[in-house]
Amino acid sequence: MLTNNTGFSVKQKEEKFIEDGKKNCSALSVVLRNEGILGGPHFLKMYYAVEGRDISVDIEQAGIRRVRLTAVSPISMSALWGFYSQLERLLVLLDGRFLIIEKMEFSGENLSEVEYGEYADECRKQRLVYCKTDPAYCYTDHCFLKFEDVITPDLLSRWFALQEQLDIVHQVVLYNIADTGITHDVKCANFIECLEPMTEIINEYKRFFPSLKPGERTTTLKMCIDAVISKYGTDIFAREYSANKERFLQVLVNTRNRIIHIKRNQTKDKFLSDSESILYLVKLCHLYRVVLLSLLGMDYDSYRDAVVSSVKRWENWEGILDNFLAGLNTSQNK
Repeated sequence: MLTNNTGFSVKQKEEKFIEDGKKNCSALSVVLRNEGILGGPHFLKMYYAVEGRDISVDIEQAGIRRVRLTAVSPISMSALWGFYSQLERLLVLLDGRFLIIEKMEFSGENLSEVEYGEYADECRKQRLVYCKTDPAYCYTDHCFLKFEDVITPDLLSRWFALQEQLDIVHQVVLYNIADTGITHDVKCANFIECLEPMTEIINEYKRFFPSLKPGERTTTLKMCIDAVISKYGTDIFAREYSANKERFLQVLVNTRNRIIHIKRNQTKDKFLSDSESILYLVKLCHLYRVVLLSLLGMDYDSYRDAVVSSVKRWENWEGILDNFLAGLNTSQNK
């Protein structure tokens, strides 16, 4: 039986974490940072109901970010932590990355400070790998919208519903921009695959692309990629579409195909290199965020300048895009 340094088996430890999570608290405070200094000051205060209890949501940012969730009546630690995790993923959609948890504390009158601290430590230990964003992706600021300008109880409810519909797709996206140790070409191939279900969620919410049926012979990956880019990514992929739209789309398809075919059965045509994959992970993530923000009702014009500015900085990164476009019409990867 697997054990850890506390003397508990892995199963016992998981059971203890679940049982401890049922115990009540009054508040959760989280302090977050990035590698530099977060801008500000920014403030948000609102209330949201969790398990029938109103939760006061307070977010402050000036150098660091502080999130405090306070329940009007005692609530289980697992419920409050679960709510924070959902809120955090919405903040990531706006910020473009996960921030680093520097400190977190549960508080209340039901347990001792030590017991609250032990559960907080375990929550941090059990955070999924995707909660650490790939340093390569953090080359520039990716913030599209300020949280205080857009987060409301209604937006939170819509966000919870959208995540439910996206199911595992959203986790796949988060893993592909995370510091997991997986190479960027593999991440990019997985991310490109996600554009097929994106046409489904767009059709569900907006009734666009009714003729596209992912999984059926009449619908190809290339068709799905083109549909999503043409509707939501014209600013992000303007240079590629201007240079050679069809060849660019085929390069993306070829890149995805590397994870579904052995080398002998792959096309000899061009696919993305590792450095190009970093650039297109960023661009595809920008596209994904624009899609989700649109589905949540955000006006693209309200953050278009931030998208364009970020894209331009990345397009000037080490000449990767210029070299890629220059070689777009060559037949094979060198």
